[in-house]
Amino acid sequence: MWVRKGVKLPRVRFLGHVALVRLPDSLDELEHEIGLEILRRHPRVRSVLRIYEVRGSVREPAVKLIAGSPETETIHRENMCLFKLDAAKLMFSLGNFYERTRMTRVVKQGETVVDMFAGVGQFTIPISVHSKPKMVYAFEYNIDAFRYLLENIKINKVQDRVRAFMDDNRNAARYGLKGKADRIIMGYFSGTVEFFGTALQLAKPTGAIIHFHDLAKKNNGWLDMYRECGKVATTLGYGLELIGYRMVKSYSPSLAHWVLDLRAIPHQSFS
Repeated sequence: MWVRKGVKLPRVRFLGHVALVRLPDSLDELEHEIGLEILRRHPRVRSVLRIYEVRGSVREPAVKLIAGSPETETIHRENMCLFKLDAAKLMFSLGNFYERTRMTRVVKQGETVVDMFAGVGQFTIPISVHSKPKMVYAFEYNIDAFRYLLENIKINKVQDRVRAFMDDNRNAARYGLKGKADRIIMGYFSGTVEFFGTALQLAKPTGAIIHFHDLAKKNNGWLDMYRECGKVATTLGYGLELIGYRMVKSYSPSLAHWVLDLRAIPHQSFS
């Protein structure tokens, strides 16, 4: 029984049989005890990971096993989809659940979709399972994430609706995708605008919807994102319309994860 006076158990999130917690430095000496209490309270949990940060361009979590089994490969079930991954090696943001679900509603039957930052299939899998796209082209260059992406395509039985490439998405034109996309998902943050030119090149000549993610200030930071995208679009000869925006989640006291829904149309389409 947890009886530490004045100490509350932290918020716990779950990826399959793995529990994820963040702890302040003041609880360093109690981390193992906290891990054991989580195991006691949640019989289905077999591993407890303490998350410190997410680092690098491929968004790798820095974690420590504080209790339970070192076997951290798991299967997360969400919205009638299965996601296999190693929770100690790969990031899967549970806080993006609504956004993943939203994408299944906005993608229309028969669309060609490009997922520029596919990970283990966080957007690719639910879209291919629920939205009946013509095809989802998924790019991922982290070898561990790509391996699980391929597995998740198989276990969700969507091989006929997904083509996956282990490559930098800026090479998408090499695969014949220039001017092919009805919809482009840019589910990444920290410098996403560097890839926006590629997204524009993938858009069909009649235009495409781009879901653009990034970090920005909580107070109207989305507007800065829109202005930056607009600069790139103007330079490359595209018109840009803001369909909508939303805060996906808080990231820090001053920053939020935002997503913009944009319609990009080449200027020649207006003539």
